[in-house]
Amino acid sequence: MLLGKWDEAMYYVLGDPTTKPKGYDPMTEAILLWERDKSTPKTRYNLTPYAISLNELTPGLREKLPPTDSRLRPDQRHLENGEYELANAEKLRLEQLQRQARKLQERGWRPRWFSKDEDGCYRYVGGYWEAKEKHNWEGISDIFGHTSDPSPVIEEFAC
Repeated sequence: MLLGKWDEAMYYVLGDPTTKPKGYDPMTEAILLWERDKSTPKTRYNLTPYAISLNELTPGLREKLPPTDSRLRPDQRHLENGEYELANAEKLRLEQLQRQARKLQERGWRPRWFSKDEDGCYRYVGGYWEAKEKHNWEGISDIFGHTSDPSPVIEEFAC
C-alpha cells in the first residue's frame, strides 16, 4: 500500500491493510520511499527549480517540437522568468484563443491522429510519430497564436 502526498512524501506498507484490526494506523509500519527537499527555493507560484527545468528548451530542442508542445507556452515561460504581469496577459490571450478553438470544434472539427470508434472512444490512427521523426508539422495550427494571421485556424487542436 502506498501512503502520502505526491508533493510532500511517499511511503509504503507491505500487506493488505483491510486484514488489520480496527484502528490500525499504517504509518506505524510505513517505510519512506521519497521526501521532498524542503531546502529547495521556490518561486512565487511554488515552482521548484526542478519543475522549471522540465519546461526548459535546451539547444536544438525547439526545432524538434510540434507547435502544440506545452513547453512553447508563452504564459508559462513568463511565469518561470518571474514576469507575472506578462504571464497573466498571455494567459488571458490564450484563454480567448481557446474559446475560439472550442467554437471551431463545435462546427465539426476532427482530430488529426485519432478517430472515434464504435464505443465512442478515441483511438490513435497513426501519423504523429512519423511527422515528429521528419520534423514535419505542416498543417498543424499554432495554438499559442504566434502567427501574423489575426484569425488563426485551430482545426488541429488536440482533445
